Amino acid sequence: MRELLEILEAMVSKKAQVEDSLELFLDIAERIAKSASAVFEVKSDEVAILMLTSDLRHLRFAAPRSFVELGTIPLTKRDSIAVGVLGKGVGNVQNNVPVVKHVAFFESVRIRSRPVPIQKMITVPLLYRNGVAGVAQISRKGETSEDAGPDSSAGDVKKAEGFFQEASPYLWRARPDSF
Repeated sequence: MRELLEILEAMVSKKAQVEDSLELFLDIAERIAKSASAVFEVKSDEVAILMLTSDLRHLRFAAPRSFVELGTIPLTKRDSIAVGVLGKGVGNVQNNVPVVKHVAFFESVRIRSRPVPIQKMITVPLLYRNGVAGVAQISRKGETSEDAGPDSSAGDVKKAEGFFQEASPYLWRARPDSF
């Protein structure tokens, strides 16, 4: 983790010097997601990072990069798992996502040869200073719950909260003013 944080610090320190701050921000989000996928032993497209928009009224994907331009999730969307975690500021685990009412649109986006449904998901807040700056989601996809792998536990939520608590300040510092 120390190596990741050193790289993120070096990247963020260049924000004022780069031409395209959005690209820097997305590179940082992508690096964090890739590291999280290794730590949690999931595929890289099974880690999502959503940040508050500049107007503080929506969540917008920062990773996976292919989701960035797909739209936003309004904070008024009550059936969004991400919005729920953002509002409460507490992580949770869902080991049976298909039966939980949630925003399923993003599951239909083809990243692999064909969309695979999310079966299990850990969602944690991205804390920064005295507030919540966004959420991170670690999913396990598969045709069935068994295909998706083992269930996650409260311990896995704590592990994810710890990982993203260290990484989230770099996301917020790199976030462009008009994200």
